[in-house]
Amino acid sequence: MKLFIFLLLASFGFSLTLEEAIRIAVRNNIDVLKSGIDLRKLDQRIREVRSKVFPRVSFSARFTKWDPNYISAFFPENKYFLTLNLTQTVFDRTLWTALKVAKRSGELQRVVLEEVKVRVASEVEKVFWAVLLRREVLREKRESLRYWEDYFRLVEEKYRAGIVPRYEFLRARAELRQAKAELIRAESEYRTAVNTLKVLLGITEDVEPEGEFRKADLNLEDPYTLLERNPTLRVLEKTLEVRESEVEVRRAEYYPKLSFFFNYNFENIIDFENGRLEEDTRQGYNFGFRFDFLIFDGFGRRARVIQSRLETLKVKEDIDFLRKKLRNDLDSLLSRLRSAEEEIGARRDTLLASEESLRFATERYREGVGTQVELLEARRSYERAKLSYLESVYAYNVIAADIKAILGMYLLAEDGPRIGP
Repeated sequence: MKLFIFLLLASFGFSLTLEEAIRIAVRNNIDVLKSGIDLRKLDQRIREVRSKVFPRVSFSARFTKWDPNYISAFFPENKYFLTLNLTQTVFDRTLWTALKVAKRSGELQRVVLEEVKVRVASEVEKVFWAVLLRREVLREKRESLRYWEDYFRLVEEKYRAGIVPRYEFLRARAELRQAKAELIRAESEYRTAVNTLKVLLGITEDVEPEGEFRKADLNLEDPYTLLERNPTLRVLEKTLEVRESEVEVRRAEYYPKLSFFFNYNFENIIDFENGRLEEDTRQGYNFGFRFDFLIFDGFGRRARVIQSRLETLKVKEDIDFLRKKLRNDLDSLLSRLRSAEEEIGARRDTLLASEESLRFATERYREGVGTQVELLEARRSYERAKLSYLESVYAYNVIAADIKAILGMYLLAEDGPRIGP
């Protein structure tokens, strides 16, 4: 039912929140889909390895037509042979350790899938904030156009009344046209941002992001203790478990193997009956045990064990290096976050000051005591301050998304994402 509603909304275009965008992207993203397929593949690999624990039953039949001039009287002209075979592994340490490797590989792929989901969630959040930023810029450009339209009408009235010179009229008209051009560019940038979001979501329908463009909430009490939840680190830790299991597989080659077999055969033969050769059938069974133990293979097993141990050592070095790198990266991100937060406060104050300056300059010009240069400079300062403030909020949110990704703070559930520690 939920899928039906989603498809119905998608056919007409729909609005969505940040969490809804992340949920849709995680469902549709190509990397997530491919990782999911790899996980299903590994599940079948586990079943394949587990199948070797069960008995293997096979049936074979063979029929041979012989030239009567070629065979002897003791061999049937039409020879057939049927056999039913059963083989059961009794003891094979390599099999059990291989099953452990397959299971741990499945766990590894699940962690890889979660890493991909976290990366996608972080990318979607940053693009989502970019769309909201472009929407705010678009609103500001529309407001700017209305301002310059009002200003142009005011200057035009004064020009026709002979109060202001022609160059002021021409300059006002130029500012109005510039505002129209900037509005068109802002609309194009907003549309581009929305299309980028749609690519991440894996959809073609029109969307309208919901939500207020504001500083993202980020509660961090002791972020360094959360580094162990880093998705990449968890992937390496699972990789280490797989490598250790592979060492066990190589070591298992030192153990003997024991298996049980049973055969039931049915064939036609030529035999003496009542003093003459006649065709008859023979059937019967045989069973037994097979014991294999490799005593010496030229130190090949030892070399394979050492190679697997070295692969394990490489992963351990990667984990140690990544832990140090993550701590340094987190320290840099937290430092940038504090700087971005201070930047937001400073640019907010600048915006308030420029807004008041613009109001004062507009009133002075309207009353005829201010100059056009003063007004234009005040308006430009206000627009620069407003755009700078918006950019500072966006920069803060991007850093916050990177921090949430590095700390594994995107907890994705079946009913949707929950963003937070």
